[in-house]
Amino acid sequence: MADDGQSGTDRSFFSDRISIEQVEEGHTLAPKFDSSGLITCVTTHADSGEVLMLGYMNEDALTRTIESGEAHYWSRSRQQLWHKGGTSGHIQTVVEIRIDDDQDAVWLRVRLRGRQASCHVGYRSCFYRTINWNKAQSAPTLSFIETGKVFDPSEIYGDAPNPTIL
Repeated sequence: MADDGQSGTDRSFFSDRISIEQVEEGHTLAPKFDSSGLITCVTTHADSGEVLMLGYMNEDALTRTIESGEAHYWSRSRQQLWHKGGTSGHIQTVVEIRIDDDQDAVWLRVRLRGRQASCHVGYRSCFYRTINWNKAQSAPTLSFIETGKVFDPSEIYGDAPNPTIL
């Protein structure tokens, strides 16, 4: 079921941003969402430290993540709330949530359930390629650092629209 991100909770865990000292040194959660109502979220594997993905959260996604202990994001391409693994079964169970110094970025440390993957393309991590360049090349190239997919996306997602936007 699609969720517009507007339903759900009408409460807020979040404090108003009152002072730099409160934001940087205080004990209140006062995240700064951007002009689109989003905050950047880096997600890593809790045990290996591997970067799994970069996503975005709106207030509802961050609230649901805190309450449920499972990662929720805001899909910019689909314009809807997204419970990670809700379709694929690749649930991200939150071990720890951190927020950066000025509270405009979130870091989730997670453990994976299901096929141990976080990428809709089928790889374990969304960061499955490395950038290569030397002065003899006219342009950088990409090399795969993950040599195989963990799952076949067509088996999981069928004919659902690809979230990658050209």
